[in-house]
Amino acid sequence: MIKLTIPMNTRFLLILLLLTLGSICFSQELLWQIGVHNLFDNSEFAPSTTRASRTMSGTQIRSIIGIGIEGKHQILAGANLNHEWGDSQLVSDAKLIAHYKYHIPNFEFNIGAFPKKTLLGRYPRNMFSDSIYWTQPIMNGFFAEYQRDKNHANFWLDWTGAKKAVTYESFYIGWSGQLQKNILYIRHFGYMFHQVMFDNIAIIDNTPSISVKDNVKTITALGIDLDGHTALNRLESNIGVSVSMERDRKTDETHTPIGLIWETDAEFRGIGLKNTLYYGNSQQRFYDRYSNHLYWGDLMYKTQMYDRVDLIVHFYKSNILNIKLELSLHFAERHIYNQQILTASFDLDNFRNKNLDKSYKYIWDSWF
Repeated sequence: MIKLTIPMNTRFLLILLLLTLGSICFSQELLWQIGVHNLFDNSEFAPSTTRASRTMSGTQIRSIIGIGIEGKHQILAGANLNHEWGDSQLVSDAKLIAHYKYHIPNFEFNIGAFPKKTLLGRYPRNMFSDSIYWTQPIMNGFFAEYQRDKNHANFWLDWTGAKKAVTYESFYIGWSGQLQKNILYIRHFGYMFHQVMFDNIAIIDNTPSISVKDNVKTITALGIDLDGHTALNRLESNIGVSVSMERDRKTDETHTPIGLIWETDAEFRGIGLKNTLYYGNSQQRFYDRYSNHLYWGDLMYKTQMYDRVDLIVHFYKSNILNIKLELSLHFAERHIYNQQILTASFDLDNFRNKNLDKSYKYIWDSWF
């Protein structure tokens, strides 16, 4: 029997070809999406022992093609390619995108491998740090959400690993929602991260034993949303309670850090100001033991009091092209740290972003 082996790149091209032929043969809609995202993120945290100084920079290209059926079913495939600036390799990292999407007014369901930023981008930084959406851009699992106006509720699964050198299996189960009445709202975020890791120290019958870790986080907040009630483009403030349960079943050790998070966000014609204050117990208690294998939140929440002030300049803001500079000050450990983030993104598709929206106004419109 002759065994036919098809290279991975050839398989991907065959998938795209079949999707294209399928859309033609069955007279369905051909869908496409292209995105180019650039990031320069420089952080200065010396002499902190909590978070190290580092610079992240690179370009990501996201390309997706698929077919739409009856206006509510979509089958999509593509890739997210990442090039780190200065890398001699053309592609530093590549991740597959392949998923089914069901979309009707007020409801969306995805299953497979799909971009996570637009779906999980509401989550606060102590649950998912900014860098996660850059280093782990693809979600593997499912996501279901009901949304109407500013009210929403979702439930999702992100399978993050299985039987690798360190991780036997790991996954997130998450949920979030918001209920708003006039200018008042209640908001909730939650997830459970479950991880089974290899223990290379204990060997039983020539097989490494495994140990189980859990990281459960929730935030429930009450807030006021004054969008449309002032001259500002955006004005919002909320205060919430963060409750976590961090457990290492191997040592039968459990921690339940609790804290308060107060966020205020304002924006006016290209200039934004955001402040986030945390006060409470130190989080990520097992970080020195398991680091990023167990935690994906911002490391500054390991401190008991932390304040972050972001000054944001939107050089261009639209549905397709966005260019912004973020200047951040971090107050913690009796020091002031600084961070600068410059992003430029271009997203175009024939799903909805067909025309450039130039309606956003800037303070400097009359200056030039």
